[in-house]
Amino acid sequence: MSYQTQIQDLMREVFVVDLAVDAETYDSAAPGIEVPKKKEMGDFAFACFKFAKVLRKAPNAIAADALAALQPRLKDHPQFAEVAAAGPYLNFKMNQASLAADVVPAVLDGSFLAPRSRNGQKMMIEYSQPNTHKAFHVGHMRNVALGDALARICDWQGYEVVPVNYIGDEGTHIAKCLWFYKNHFDGEVPEVNRGEFLGSLYTQATLMLDPTTLTTYPLAGIYAAQVVRIEMHPSREDQTVVALDLGDREVQVVCGGTGFSVGDRVAFAAPGSRIGGRLVQPTDKGGVASEGMICSARELTIGDDHTRIHVLPTDTPLGAELIEHFRIEGALPEGQGVGAELARRNREVSEVLKALEAKEGPLYDLWQETKQWSMDEFYEIYKWLDARFDHYFFESDVSESGKQAVLEYLEKGVLVRSEGAIGADLSDFGLPFALLLKSDGTGLYATKDISLAQIKFETFGVDKSVYVVDHSQSLHFQQVFRVLEMMGYEKAKDCFHLAYGLVKVVEGKNEAGQSNVVKMSSRKGNVFLFSQLRQALRDETFERYLKPFVGEWSDEEIEEAARWVSVATIRYGMLNTDNLNEIAFDLDAWINNTGNTGSYLMYAYARTRSIKRKLGEQDGSLADWALLTHEAEKRLLSGMSKFHEVVARAAEDFKPNVVCTYLYSLAKDYSRFFSECPIKQAESEALRVTRAQLNDAFGLLLGKGLALLGIRTLERI
Repeated sequence: MSYQTQIQDLMREVFVVDLAVDAETYDSAAPGIEVPKKKEMGDFAFACFKFAKVLRKAPNAIAADALAALQPRLKDHPQFAEVAAAGPYLNFKMNQASLAADVVPAVLDGSFLAPRSRNGQKMMIEYSQPNTHKAFHVGHMRNVALGDALARICDWQGYEVVPVNYIGDEGTHIAKCLWFYKNHFDGEVPEVNRGEFLGSLYTQATLMLDPTTLTTYPLAGIYAAQVVRIEMHPSREDQTVVALDLGDREVQVVCGGTGFSVGDRVAFAAPGSRIGGRLVQPTDKGGVASEGMICSARELTIGDDHTRIHVLPTDTPLGAELIEHFRIEGALPEGQGVGAELARRNREVSEVLKALEAKEGPLYDLWQETKQWSMDEFYEIYKWLDARFDHYFFESDVSESGKQAVLEYLEKGVLVRSEGAIGADLSDFGLPFALLLKSDGTGLYATKDISLAQIKFETFGVDKSVYVVDHSQSLHFQQVFRVLEMMGYEKAKDCFHLAYGLVKVVEGKNEAGQSNVVKMSSRKGNVFLFSQLRQALRDETFERYLKPFVGEWSDEEIEEAARWVSVATIRYGMLNTDNLNEIAFDLDAWINNTGNTGSYLMYAYARTRSIKRKLGEQDGSLADWALLTHEAEKRLLSGMSKFHEVVARAAEDFKPNVVCTYLYSLAKDYSRFFSECPIKQAESEALRVTRAQLNDAFGLLLGKGLALLGIRTLERI
């Protein structure tokens, strides 16, 4: 039984028997057992705040009364050396000899670190979810590290864990990639890193389809016009009526923007153009006809200002279409229209997408072949990382079933039609309408996620379903879970979106000499590819730590050590922060073995094994736990005793980072123990054996904690 549980049982007896608190009331008000921030206060703390209303006393007075009632019972609990009241808290200090006798032998015999007994709950953890035909890069590593660590932690905590992957193997990005491959690539397909090769094709395709590579004004249907008159709107104080000269005709628009005057040349969006994805049409605005709109920089996608109307250069010809007039010199042959060329390219991509959706023909065969290139690379990456998946789902497997599910629940009256589309009205839950089928019958991500959830519930029989996906998808999952509840799936309430912040990269310095941290994007091509990451980690590890052992260690051992230090570096770096915080990838800081890093913890473990080898086998029967009186020994023992509590909290809150924080703190306590409590030169044989046992137990516990994070330890490094 954990010490926290023992304290809870004691305090329940005190409050129910001695302080006359109703048992049910106590159970509903009882706080969790805390760990004081200042270790000198004690090992555990019990707060009395919640009983103030029940007992009609101040928390400080309740703590004093509870202590008085508790004291006679402590004679039967020698594990507690001291209990003291500190304001509204009761602080418990453990008997170090009793603590050591409970913890160290149990760690050494394996019982303390053995997985918790099964709790009867089946948990599916979906993580990684890469897209085929895109490159796997360092940003993907956070998802893998989180999902795999959580699977290991929850499995140890007693859940039946089913880790799964959900591969994005269809969509426009694949059509773009294959379009470029078929129409514009004339090189040789590489023998290795074919997934990254496909990602490079996608990046090049995206550039070819990006209007900004051809013109500085990327929207079609936008023309230069001169402001002729500006009058106040007759019924709307915040709008004006603007007359515009297009050279061959005059038009009128109603405008809410500012920052322009009569005589200025502005960007006029004609009817039929699209601004922000919306079709511009003639409209009536408060009784005044508006034949289009004039645009801000944001509406033109050339800046962030959305309140001021964008003013064009004074020499811009009236009536000129901006996409053509401001074309980038040399981007296209003379006489080839920018708008026409972009339309042609996008039309070709659409044709590829239609061919893939038909699920037959040469392009479909090419999709299957190239998809396997990506999958082979993913399998190799997961093998190197030692990440486990029990099952792989694919988007292409749930597209049609998702559409059928939507139509089924539309017929049942759960879903509704809106402007030709089908979705769920979630206004009662304070959420926007959940679009599930577009008016043309096209499904969305939510459509597929609903079908996938049905498979998880009905085929796999999961009790809890965890989705490890970045925080930008939070609204998406809120909607999906609510729709599943509306469909009658009770287990939807046990679905959880584990949101996390994105990984960014450093790109140069700003004027102040600070690092520029920017978001990675496969479309922009500014990603740190996995192959680059793996090689950089291996080279840094070798140069910093393993080069001196060339000739002494075998090549196989050196390469194996380089691999596991590399994995520890990237996994720990991705886990060692709160899930929602963004991460700036910093290879130099992460691989350092003197800070809060994976390699530092691996070194701490290797040190314990080195000491064990030097001391040889010790007769554990000579250990005398009462000899562990040094403050460093006490701190280390106290920290080790909290292993179960920390892992349980990490599993309950889905936060592997609390294990990182715990292990780093524990490793620092061990470092102090190592420095201040000599083992080989101990004053007596009994003390030497006792400290050696503590050293070995700490090593085993640290190794188990690292294993729960997906980090393998090394016997020497």
